[in-house]
Amino acid sequence: MKKSKKKLKGMTLIEMIISIFIFALMGGLLILVGTHIDATSKATNNLKNKVLVESPYAANHINVYGQKADGTDKVLDKEDLDITVKIHASGTYWKNDPDPDNPGKYNKIEKHYGDADGNVVVNMKAIKYTTEKLVTEGMTDDEIAEMQKKANGQLNLDFFDVQPETATP
Repeated sequence: MKKSKKKLKGMTLIEMIISIFIFALMGGLLILVGTHIDATSKATNNLKNKVLVESPYAANHINVYGQKADGTDKVLDKEDLDITVKIHASGTYWKNDPDPDNPGKYNKIEKHYGDADGNVVVNMKAIKYTTEKLVTEGMTDDEIAEMQKKANGQLNLDFFDVQPETATP
């Protein structure tokens, strides 16, 4: 009886090189994705911390955030603004006014809005409060500059107190 030799088959050198290349390529992609996820995570945490500190003040329009040693209030930085809103809109509408002679009856009165050029203009006064001081309180200038270099470091939840001043009918 004749003994047959089994031929062992393995991977060729080319196949080995191709599989190493594919594994290296997949590893490189994983590293790139990982660094992106890490940067996104850091930016998200930085934003979360800023929102956690600043949002109660911005949402509730609170401009006092503590007291100084002399007992006076610490107030957020503010800036006065003049806002003018001008839209091109004019027309006529009818308003029901109560008839003084007939209770329960209404007179239709024609009303117009917009100026002669067809514009409605509203002037408002606003105060813009900057909440950055809530986060940077007690930091040195170098620490503030370092924080602002980070992702979302310059994002602040400023808020406005707006009061209509005049309206042109």
